[in-house]
Amino acid sequence: MANLCVEFAPANKSLTFEEARRTLVPQMFDSTGEKTVRNLDNWGIDKAAILAVDNGFMYGEGEIPIEGQNEAIAMAARSFPDRLIAFLSIDPRRPNALELLDRCVNDWGMKGVKCHPDTGWFPDDEAYYPFWQKVSDYDLPVLTHTGPLAPPSKSECVHPERLDKLLADFPEMNVIAAHMAFRWYKELMEVGKRRPNLLCDCSAWQPTAYESYGKAVYVLRKVMNVFGPQRMVFGTDAPTFSLLYSERDWVNMIRDLPSKAPEGIRFVPAEVEAMLYGNAARVLRLT
Repeated sequence: MANLCVEFAPANKSLTFEEARRTLVPQMFDSTGEKTVRNLDNWGIDKAAILAVDNGFMYGEGEIPIEGQNEAIAMAARSFPDRLIAFLSIDPRRPNALELLDRCVNDWGMKGVKCHPDTGWFPDDEAYYPFWQKVSDYDLPVLTHTGPLAPPSKSECVHPERLDKLLADFPEMNVIAAHMAFRWYKELMEVGKRRPNLLCDCSAWQPTAYESYGKAVYVLRKVMNVFGPQRMVFGTDAPTFSLLYSERDWVNMIRDLPSKAPEGIRFVPAEVEAMLYGNAARVLRLT
C-alpha cells in the first residue's frame, strides 16, 4: 500500500439534507468502477470488495432490479480484475433467489455474498438453508451485517447469536461478521469462541476511532484475542464515512498499531499484516 495523503474532514462535521444530496448521494453511485478505483488509489488500498445491498423487501424495489444491480457490480469488477472483487447480494426470501445465485456465480463470476438480514429475516432460519447450501457448495465467503441499526432495520435479525446455528450447520462456510457487531462485540466474541468458521471485520469503526482512539484499539485487541489474528479482516464500509473521515488515515491507524497503539495494548506486525491483507487473500483465494 502506498503512503498517500487524503484531506481529513473533522469528525464533528454535520451535513444538511441539501449538502448530503449534493455530496454524499452522488458518491454512492459508480456504474463503471472507475471512481472506486481512483478512491482506492487515493486511500492507499490495493483491492476492495464491491457490492450492492438487496433491501427491496424493506424499502421497496428500485428502478433497477436486483438482477441488474448485481450484474452492474460484476461488470465493474470485470473491468478492474486486479482491483475490484464482486460480491453478490440476494435476499433469500426472493422466489428466484437460487436461480439468481447461480447466475451471479456462473454467468457473472461473483466471488462472495453480502447479506443484510436486518431487512427482516433471520440467517439461522432453516427456510433459507437451501440458499446457504448452495452458497456453501460454491465455496463462497459470506459477509453479513451484524450489530444494531436504527429502524426500519430489524436489529434482532442481526444479533451475533443468530449466526451460531448457521455456522454449526455449515461448518465449511466462512462467514465474516461485518463491523465486529458494533456494541454487541462481546456477544460476537462468545460466538467466535465456538465457531472457527466465523471471521469479523473492523469496518465502520472510524467514528469511534476518531472520537476515542483508545477505545477503538481496546475493542479491536479484545476481539483479536478471541478470534486470533487469522480471523480478522480490515474494512472501511466506504463510501458511507468517506466525506467525514479520511479512509487513508483509517488504513494508517491500523497499519501503525504495532508502533502507535495506546500504552498497555500491544500488536505485532504479523497480526496487522494478516488483518490488512493476508486473511482476505486466503478467504478469497487471491493470487
